[in-house]
Amino acid sequence: MKRCSVIWLHLNLAIRLGGMLTCLTAQTADAADIPLGSTNSPVKQIGPGVFELGRVRFDKTQRTVRFPAVINQTNGAIEYLIVTSYGKTHESLLRTEAEPYHIQLALLLLGAKGAGTNPFPQSSTAALPGDPVEIELHWKTNGKETQARAEDFVYNLESKSVMSRGQWIYNGSRVVAGAFIAQQDGSIVSVMVDADALINNPRPGRENDKIWQVHSEALPALGAGVEVIIGLRR
Repeated sequence: MKRCSVIWLHLNLAIRLGGMLTCLTAQTADAADIPLGSTNSPVKQIGPGVFELGRVRFDKTQRTVRFPAVINQTNGAIEYLIVTSYGKTHESLLRTEAEPYHIQLALLLLGAKGAGTNPFPQSSTAALPGDPVEIELHWKTNGKETQARAEDFVYNLESKSVMSRGQWIYNGSRVVAGAFIAQQDGSIVSVMVDADALINNPRPGRENDKIWQVHSEALPALGAGVEVIIGLRR
């Protein structure tokens, strides 16, 4: 059996059974070649180059992944940008009902590779392994579409400024003893360094849990719905 067929089988099993993506995490190059939208596929095509997987939608042309979330905090310290509703919601700006392994699969199918077997560096200033991504939030206010960079809503107490605009790093979490840890913990995007989250903050200070807070200026109200858009850098 061709390798991509084997990976396709693992994809179906991962989604139907909540499986832990070991094969996909190791074989991202082949994952990008899986025939999306085929018969019995859990990935449904909803438009030209646009596919849906649970609550996650991804666009092969734009190389973006979208999913709904809500404002979880409007003030106070945070260590995460996005977690699931069963994740560490006491320290996250946003929460979502989207499944981490659906986000993982969407990014792999767009050709992301993640950190693979590369470990996180010991030095807090060294580059993190993985793919650069950009994160935006979109929402409507009185019927008007509004968008902003995710960094605009994270404040650095040390620099006394909002988080610097720029990339985040998709590292892809880890599989430990057959468990996909991002799915288990509900950690999607981390402000504090966390190898078990899908995406990490690469900026200086990522190791300091005392300096990151919600920046509430222009932030939608608590509980308001937003759409998260993760774009793979070209």
